[in-house]
Amino acid sequence: MKPTKTTNYSRSEDLSLERFDEIKIQIENDIASVTAEDLDIFFTESLNDKRAISFLNYYNKTVLDKEIINFGEFKHHWAIQWMRKQVYQEFDNHFEETKQEIIKNKDIVAFFNKYCRTERDEAAFCCKLFHTILPNEFPPLDNPIRKHFKIHRMDFIESLLVVKKAYELFIGDNMKTIHLFRQKLQEPKFKFFRVRELSDLRILDMYYWLKISRNNSSKNN
Repeated sequence: MKPTKTTNYSRSEDLSLERFDEIKIQIENDIASVTAEDLDIFFTESLNDKRAISFLNYYNKTVLDKEIINFGEFKHHWAIQWMRKQVYQEFDNHFEETKQEIIKNKDIVAFFNKYCRTERDEAAFCCKLFHTILPNEFPPLDNPIRKHFKIHRMDFIESLLVVKKAYELFIGDNMKTIHLFRQKLQEPKFKFFRVRELSDLRILDMYYWLKISRNNSSKNN
């Protein structure tokens, strides 16, 4: 792949600790009162959500089963808008090379600068790609979750790093809650979610994605 010739993206190396803590506290407030019964109802309803299940079928194939990605399908399923075919075809043509570079360096800022600014900033695409390759380390951040945490005016890549850190802080201090999620999702009726293959970070992000998507759909109906 040819690297981008645009000016390098830069960010402060000093992402605010206060911002991490604010989001961590918000997660604690969002989830503090959740019970096993609440989770049973929530994930049962999710299994009846045709849109969510369609996406998760694709997610399971590409993220968990590691099927080779067709980036036209990838763009469609992740709802990435306005990305031109000649841009994402470069990733089709160099997928294995791209994958190995991501695994080796784990540097989303450098990768974004190098490959995801050919015509415009493809930050959402970059975040989803990093999650697909490194699902235990990077959340697949999207705009509804950014808006939920009130960081949608922040640079996209920077907001990803903030959410990633806030998730990690929450998980470190709230393993009892994470265990509650895991215990519920290990029930046979929820085997579709394949929770034994998911990191704590992914479980938390999946919960938010399902919840916020459902809320947004309700508002639009």
